[in-house]
Amino acid sequence: MTHPNLLPLPSHCLWHEYTKRVHLSTGINMAYMEAGNPDGQPLILIHGFSDSSRIWRLAITRLQEQFHIFAVDLRGFGQSDKPAQFIYSMPQHAEDILAFMDALHIPQADFIAHSMGTMIAQTVAFSAPNRVKKLVLASTMARMHETPADILAMEQLYAGLDMQNASELVLQQTFLPFPENCLDKDFPAGYFSTLRLLSGASLAAAWRGMSLTDNRNFLQFIQAPILILWGTNDSIFTQPYQDEIRSFLPQARFITLENVAHEIPNEAPLVMVRFAQEFFLE
Repeated sequence: MTHPNLLPLPSHCLWHEYTKRVHLSTGINMAYMEAGNPDGQPLILIHGFSDSSRIWRLAITRLQEQFHIFAVDLRGFGQSDKPAQFIYSMPQHAEDILAFMDALHIPQADFIAHSMGTMIAQTVAFSAPNRVKKLVLASTMARMHETPADILAMEQLYAGLDMQNASELVLQQTFLPFPENCLDKDFPAGYFSTLRLLSGASLAAAWRGMSLTDNRNFLQFIQAPILILWGTNDSIFTQPYQDEIRSFLPQARFITLENVAHEIPNEAPLVMVRFAQEFFLE
């Protein structure tokens, strides 16, 4: 039975129009999509690098009956503020999430996070363990396995990016090379429109924050139950990343998704949701 007061979930073409904003004690205005059952357990969704709240749309359609959902746009992304900083660190992102919870009077929540967002969710969980009920990490890692040459290449890439004037082909090749893998066929067009709100500087700041982060020794302080989802075709956070994080999170449940790549919320959102719901209901 549909909840009588279910909050509306807009289409991708209306996403920006329905996005809400809140001023945080950390000094930024954070954009977010609120959806689902207002009487349900709070669920916070944290996107990854170059993404925004809209990546979760298809997942939200399957979660909205059960949860009161808050899908955030991180600092530097989507419609949130993009302050001129050299680095958006993972602790700073985590402080934004905790300030967001304070501003919306959310004492504790379940979390689903993807890619870069999982490093932020980890940081929230080990720095404020009483605020996290359960934690689902999709395409996760504890640190980046980068060389100085890798860092230099990324610096050069973002320094030359003109997001507002780049062709859709350039944006696709750089950020969404396989749009045909998106189960939500309306996502790519919306994704590109949101990408144009970003800048090379904000992307570089977020990348530096990931590159400087090493959560390995702090994962032991996470108290919340953890579910990790990883796709066997993930060419970004490959098997060595998974072996490493499993060694530092031996208590976590690990599920392998065959023939799924890095973009789990795009490629396999319904499978992700099924495992998440089972985990949350235990």
